[in-house]
Amino acid sequence: MSKKNVKVLVLTPEIYSYGAMVVAGALEEAGFETNIMKFTLDTKVNSLPQADVYAIGLYSTLHVLEFKNWILNLKSAYKKPIIIGGPVTQVPELILTNMDFIDAVIVGEAEETIVDLVETLMARRDLDIVDGIAFRSQGEIVKTKPRSPIDMERRPYPKIPDDISEQSIRGAHVYIEVLRGCKGSCTFCQVPKLFGKKIRSRPIDKIIEEVKLFKKRGAYRIAISGGTTSFYGCGSSWINEDEIRKMLKSISEIVGPKNLSAPDIRIDAASDGVLEAIAKYTIGWVFFGIESGSQKMLDKMLKGFKVNDVYDTVYRAKRLGVKPAGSFIVAYPGETNEDFEETVTIVRELPLMDHFVSIAEPIPGTPLAEEIAKIELNENPLFINDTSSFAKLHNLSIAEMRAYQLMVEGYYARCIQPSLADEQVFKLFLNEAKKQGSDIKTCTLEIKRLYSILKQKPP
Repeated sequence: MSKKNVKVLVLTPEIYSYGAMVVAGALEEAGFETNIMKFTLDTKVNSLPQADVYAIGLYSTLHVLEFKNWILNLKSAYKKPIIIGGPVTQVPELILTNMDFIDAVIVGEAEETIVDLVETLMARRDLDIVDGIAFRSQGEIVKTKPRSPIDMERRPYPKIPDDISEQSIRGAHVYIEVLRGCKGSCTFCQVPKLFGKKIRSRPIDKIIEEVKLFKKRGAYRIAISGGTTSFYGCGSSWINEDEIRKMLKSISEIVGPKNLSAPDIRIDAASDGVLEAIAKYTIGWVFFGIESGSQKMLDKMLKGFKVNDVYDTVYRAKRLGVKPAGSFIVAYPGETNEDFEETVTIVRELPLMDHFVSIAEPIPGTPLAEEIAKIELNENPLFINDTSSFAKLHNLSIAEMRAYQLMVEGYYARCIQPSLADEQVFKLFLNEAKKQGSDIKTCTLEIKRLYSILKQKPP
């Protein structure tokens, strides 16, 4: 069968994810007839275009659990090969033990693997000739040889949907990729395992051409994805301010600084030069991954910086015209009441413009997931009821109570004057803390199930 006669439908849950667009671009560049569509649980599978292969990108443990029955219905309706990819596939057993009807899982970077895999499926050849995948064979899970990281100079352009301009992700039409890899070792993050620790930057001319393509389709509000933006073009150095400045300036000249953001920057890679470039060429908002005010917890997370570095960086950012915000993780294994109070203190003292609070989530393949899998539920603060009167009234766990309290502390820290709307704001915080708690409890139970299976497998 000629490639041009092979139809591939790339499906992405809820939004047009950048990764799905790039995969669709790789398939189209290879000569396949390719479409990309969003889907939700409400999408009727019989309303989808018929295709020879369906490729679905999933991004979290919750995605796997929420969409597995929908994907089964898709398989039953069309009886065509289904491929699963995305960051969630770093431990492919998560997919293959929940969806034993899936034809293959792409492990790692997908742009080259997806082309080889579709060709192999259409030719009805044995899947074990394709590097970088996992699949079931005679009841057993087979993993092929890992594929080498792709050359970012040859990485395909994304296939941009016609309605991309209708999308809003934290205010941006799209988050684009300027590099892959991270020099950090954060124990809760999957980026180093997914993309490696070596930084691979895209050439500026490729980035610029891509931004122009998005703008032509009406997607002019651009954000740069990932917390490693300041590693762009670093080579063997820790950072390269000139390359970062050049990259931000080049994008800003196309979309304007009011339409460009580089929102996620590491504390230990925020030099004056980097911050000045962000202030000049972007909207100027930065979310620092602070995570905790406890040095003990920062060390356990392998964040690589000191609490004093957080104060220094945030105040330098303010001085240089950047609007600093911070993300925080509560209920990380080993966090005591004293550790949490140190985080409350840093939230109260830092001049942050916004706060993002999350309960520690065990992402498959991370050291955090391995640790949480070993912790008994009656020792996990997510499953232990908080004994305060407020927590009892609202049936909150220790983790949920800490998340709620830190959200409230952040609100008061940035609130100039109390408002009559405070009660509604606090209700939103309470609902968010309970939603996070419910979701991460579900993920935790699944991680414990998954890692018990992995533990039984021979090395």
